[in-house]
Amino acid sequence: MATTPADLDVRATMPHEHRTACDTMRAALLTEPISDADWERAAPSWEPHTSFTAWDGARCVGHAGAFHFHTVVPGGERVPTAGVTRVGVLPTHTRKGLLTRMMHQLLLASYAEGKAIASLRASEAVIYGRFGFGMAGGSHALSIDTRTVRPLRGAASGSCRVLQIDEVLDVVPALYARVATRAGAVDRPGFMWRRSLQHLLDRSKPEFVVVHSDADGTDDGFAHYRLAWGENSIGANHNTAEVIDLFGDGAAAELAVWAFLTDIDLIHTITTNSRPIDEPLWRAAGDMRAVNVTSRFDEQWVRILDAEAALRARSYRPAAAVTLSVIDPLLSDNTGTFRVSTDGVHRVSGQADLTVGIAALGAAYFGGTSWHELWAAGRIDEGSEEAARRADDLFTHWPATWCGTFF
Repeated sequence: MATTPADLDVRATMPHEHRTACDTMRAALLTEPISDADWERAAPSWEPHTSFTAWDGARCVGHAGAFHFHTVVPGGERVPTAGVTRVGVLPTHTRKGLLTRMMHQLLLASYAEGKAIASLRASEAVIYGRFGFGMAGGSHALSIDTRTVRPLRGAASGSCRVLQIDEVLDVVPALYARVATRAGAVDRPGFMWRRSLQHLLDRSKPEFVVVHSDADGTDDGFAHYRLAWGENSIGANHNTAEVIDLFGDGAAAELAVWAFLTDIDLIHTITTNSRPIDEPLWRAAGDMRAVNVTSRFDEQWVRILDAEAALRARSYRPAAAVTLSVIDPLLSDNTGTFRVSTDGVHRVSGQADLTVGIAALGAAYFGGTSWHELWAAGRIDEGSEEAARRADDLFTHWPATWCGTFF
């Protein structure tokens, strides 16, 4: 007999089911089951984790989960966040409504836990809009020719040092927490650091961490990078460094780290998979054509879970007030009209300047997606171009929204 949606159960995952859920998620994403060694490393990340699974009898057929951390919003406050992750349904059980059921339960549970927003990295850009997520921030992948990018303008003075492996965990997480202050940046729990630094710490790949200190000796930037040597590495012109992480306390500190990396002998190309769309390296380069954008992608999708709390948490530019009428079919407390100004956020009644779905609010929340762009794309239900421009006067924020953390 064929399985019907009524035969399927969606519920919170029990702790003893975490590895089963992990293998189900990996199978849904066309990946092999996790090894014993990898599970030993991954298991701690499943404990501080909200998790829902779909079951066909005794068989796990889908999973959706969320990490618990905070996200920086314009103005510097950090709001509690559900980091949606590990989402997948086995191909035998798609088109049965399981993803919708899991996502709805996950979002409702995250709201009940006091999360102001949910955030995710989408495997496909067409999936999550129907759950109220909006694309809030983009990212660039870069390829840099070190022979022509120099000299760099604007780099801070100071010095660089390459850390010994036993120094890395003592220095880098605390430095990241201090300097990763762009809107969209997230806390990194310990398991995230163990994952991102795994190959460096176990010495299985040629990876390094460089730290820049300012003229007073205070650490203000770092990069984690990996070397990939060409087959004919002696005298070859295609030796490459991949930048995995690069953060600094402002553009000058980041450019100082870039100056170190681009001056390493024998490295002629640097690649990086994720940099902010306003990356200062391009205009600081001696030859801006040395910095090539190899792809641009939707880095950060945001779903507002508590509209009032989220809107009150961020700062706004000095401008005239705007009223937003928000529609949220899942979380009814978000449906209402909000007057937003530098004086605060208040629920009001009456005609709104803009009427928007919860996904549009998520897209514009960090200021990285403009209200005018949403209006031009037909993503605003009601409202004029002039009202969208006025909303941008309030919401626009620089530097550009960027997370820089995959989860």
